[in-house]
Amino acid sequence: MHSIWEKLELKERATLLGVYAASVALAGLLGYGWGRGAIQPTVQTASLQQGSAVEVIDLSKPPSATQIPPTTEPNPLPESPPPTTLAVHVAGAVKQPGVYHLSPNSRVEDAIRQAGGATANADLDVLNLAETLTDGQKIYVPRKGEAPPPTVVANAPHSTTQANLRSAKSTSAVRFPLDLNTATAEQLEAIPGIGPVLAQRIVDYRRTNGRFQSVDELLEVQGIGQKRLETMRPYVVVK
Repeated sequence: MHSIWEKLELKERATLLGVYAASVALAGLLGYGWGRGAIQPTVQTASLQQGSAVEVIDLSKPPSATQIPPTTEPNPLPESPPPTTLAVHVAGAVKQPGVYHLSPNSRVEDAIRQAGGATANADLDVLNLAETLTDGQKIYVPRKGEAPPPTVVANAPHSTTQANLRSAKSTSAVRFPLDLNTATAEQLEAIPGIGPVLAQRIVDYRRTNGRFQSVDELLEVQGIGQKRLETMRPYVVVK
C-alpha cells in the first residue's frame, strides 16, 4: 500500500485527496439533510410473487383517512318522552269528583266536563276555565259563597289553585265588612266568590258613577245578580 502511494506522482496524490475530501463532505451533507427532514425515508414491501405490485409507504405523509380507525363517541342519553296523559284531581262542586286522565294541552274546562260537569251551586267565575292543565294538578270548584281552599299543585307556577292561595292569604288580612266606597280591588277579592275581574268592575263602576248609595246598587255592576248580592251582603257596607 505504501509502495503504491509512493509511486504516485504529486498531481495524482492531490487528485485522490480531493476525491476523498469531497466524499467526506457529501456524506456530511447527506447526514445533515436526513436529520433536518429534507430527505424522507420510504419503506417498500417486497413482493413474494413475481410480477405482483409493490406497495410503497411514504412515511413523510400523514396516513390516509382509511388507515385511521374511526373514533367511537358515547351515545347521548335518550330524552324522556312527554307524558301521553295528564292525571288531574277534580274536587269541589262537581258531580263526580275524582282523578281523571286527560290528553296533553287539555284545559280546566275539559277536566270539569270529565268530572260530570259543575253542580248547580258551583261558582265557575273564580276559575280560569281556559287554563292549560299540568300533570298532578288539583282543580277545586268552589260553591257560591265559599272561599276556595288553598291547595298545592305540582309543576303549575301559574295555576288557578295558587291564585286561590293568594286570595286566602288576602282574606285573613282584610277586616269585614268593607266599605264599597273605599275598598280597593285587592280587598274586594277577599270576599268569597269575588275574583279579580269582578272586583275591578266594582271599582270601575264607583269611579264612573260616583259613590255607592246602598249595597243593593251592586246589582248595577255587570256580573252581579241577586244571588251573588246576597252572598256578598254580609261582607260589605255603604258609609
